[in-house]
Amino acid sequence: MTIYMVQQTFSKPEWEAEWNEWYVGNMPVLMRVPGFITGQRFKSPFGSPPRYMAMYTVEAGVFESQFYLDSGGGGTNSQRFRPAYQVWIRNLLEGIPKAPAIMDDESLIVVDDTQKIWSHSELKINWLETTGFHKSTPLRGIAVAQKDQIDSLLKDNRITIYQPVSKQMGPLY
Repeated sequence: MTIYMVQQTFSKPEWEAEWNEWYVGNMPVLMRVPGFITGQRFKSPFGSPPRYMAMYTVEAGVFESQFYLDSGGGGTNSQRFRPAYQVWIRNLLEGIPKAPAIMDDESLIVVDDTQKIWSHSELKINWLETTGFHKSTPLRGIAVAQKDQIDSLLKDNRITIYQPVSKQMGPLY
C-alpha cells in the first residue's frame, strides 16, 4: 500500500466555501475508485501552509487505472478551482501499510525532513519515504497527537498540525 497526500493552500477566500463543499462531495467519488482504501481530509487551524491536506491509502497502479482517470483523477475534477491554488502538492509515500484514522480529539502531525532527525518524546513518529508525484520532501514523518500535546508542539515551526475535517472513509466500491 501507498500513502497519497494532497496538500493545498487556497488563495481566494470568496471561493473557499464553494471549494470546501465541492471537496466534501469529491471524496466519495475518489473512494469509489477501486484501489482507494482510506481517505480523510484535514485543515491546519494554525495558519501554517499548506493549510489543507487529504490523506489516502491507495493500492499500486490506481492512478493509471481508467476508472481513476474517468472519475476526474489527477486534478481534472477540480479544474475550475485551479486559479485559486496557491499551493498544490501531491506526494506518494511508502513506509506504513495504512494511513492512520485521526479522531476528532486528535491531530495529525506532519514533519518534512531529510534525515529523520525530528523526534518528540511523547509521540510515535512514522517515517515515510517520498516515492512519487511532486516529491516535495525526501522524508515525511507523521504522528498522531492528543489534544493535551498540541500546546508543546505549537512552538516547533518544523511541523504542521492538521485537525480532521472529516472522518476516515473506507472504499465505496
